Amino acid sequence: MPIVFVSGVPFGGGERLAKELARKLGYAFLDREEVVARANESGIPVGKLEVALVKKPAVQERMVRLRDRYLAVATATICEKAAAGNLVYYGRAGHHLLPGVGHVLRVRVVPEPARRLETVMERLRLPREKAEKFIRDVDEDIRAWVRFVHDVDMEDLQKYDLVVNLEKLSLENAAAALCSIAELPDFRPTPASQAAMQERLLRARARIRLALDERTADADLTVRSSEGVLTITYVPRQAQLAPLIPDVLGDLPGCREIRCTMASTNILWIQEAFRPDSGTYREVNELARRWGAAVELLQYRAGGEEGEAVPVEVAPAAALKAGTGGVEDDLPEAAAGGADSSFERTLEALVQEGRSGGGHTVAGGRDRLVGAISRSVPYSLVVVDNLFLDKAPAARTRMTRELAMFLTDYVKAPILSTADLSSKLHLGRGEVLKAAAAGVLVVLLYCAIFLRQEGLLSVLGGEAHKAAPWVASVLVALLAPVVSVLYGNLLASAMKWLKMD
Repeated sequence: MPIVFVSGVPFGGGERLAKELARKLGYAFLDREEVVARANESGIPVGKLEVALVKKPAVQERMVRLRDRYLAVATATICEKAAAGNLVYYGRAGHHLLPGVGHVLRVRVVPEPARRLETVMERLRLPREKAEKFIRDVDEDIRAWVRFVHDVDMEDLQKYDLVVNLEKLSLENAAAALCSIAELPDFRPTPASQAAMQERLLRARARIRLALDERTADADLTVRSSEGVLTITYVPRQAQLAPLIPDVLGDLPGCREIRCTMASTNILWIQEAFRPDSGTYREVNELARRWGAAVELLQYRAGGEEGEAVPVEVAPAAALKAGTGGVEDDLPEAAAGGADSSFERTLEALVQEGRSGGGHTVAGGRDRLVGAISRSVPYSLVVVDNLFLDKAPAARTRMTRELAMFLTDYVKAPILSTADLSSKLHLGRGEVLKAAAAGVLVVLLYCAIFLRQEGLLSVLGGEAHKAAPWVASVLVALLAPVVSVLYGNLLASAMKWLKMD
């Protein structure tokens, strides 16, 4: 049976509906208040965080760190509760905590406005005008919180499987209808969806443990997991943490291996087929070396059966290597029977070079792809290409371009094709000719200026200037931008040739 997420607003009837649904189904019930209570016990002041977000909308680094810890606690609490059996959860947008988990039923409750207003007036003993203002303020604060925590619009109905409008429907009938929907095969657990939930739980527990240990509490760490393999990425200034991370996470239940990589940033590489001997691999790896970045592989196959991530077996790398910039890292989360050896070899090649940010395979629609991309990882670049291999070349190019445009709404990083990446890393013949022409024109302009100094000075401030002062303004207005553009193109080409970003 599924995990049922009921999302609603205060005094809107959503909580009562969730409790009635849990009673009818015989499921355990969990609400946001219990999650917040556990977060507070873990040292995360959720109330203060919400108030700070409302009073100071500018997101600070400390707020982001607390947010990530809160998400870890919330995810662990829900997964642990659901692992013991079926679950109905009531909150604001809790279903966003389990992307990639298929046995989730997402329900949005729309309250009846007049009934909600009456409830607020009665319970809080407020006059109508103040009650209306209270509802507006509360709804806006909740929308801001959901945007901050999940980076989504809670009013986007595409994020839900079902919307229940309580204007005419009673709670009892709504719960009865949801009982029938919850029993549909579309929402039943599968081995893949259960494995995906276990990975979410392992990742959340690792984040919590790292946050609670005083040695790693203030570190900027990225945590990923697959098949019991934890991938920890840390920044260069925190290289001293490499030997501490295994001590903190060594006895974590479900963790069979820990791999770490030191990286200043991350590059996400999305393709359908990978090859470690390809030119694209060399270009991405070269850029990763120049940036000090970790490379995360995401093998995407559009229209897979259930669109769920299933693990890929990857040969274990050597254990944590002392004295290197980081210990070998990997993150396999891929599809059963669908992981090819070239994908594994590409992952292993990155592991051996200390550049791996992990790798996973996702099959299905765009929502599955978006769900597999972590919002907490600081990507500096997304490389997208070599997708839809079963399509004709023209259709493949068009669909890849459309997918890249779709991802721009979800990933706050530049998105390039491998062809664009190659053009940005290497000087083409056209760029060489363009740079040479720009250099020649710059030299000619400077020669003309220095060989005709007397006449130029006369135009700018001498006798000629007195006779026609406007000529100097026109001359400067024309020459200055031309020289700037030519010089800029020449310098950009020189920096690319010298491999300077």
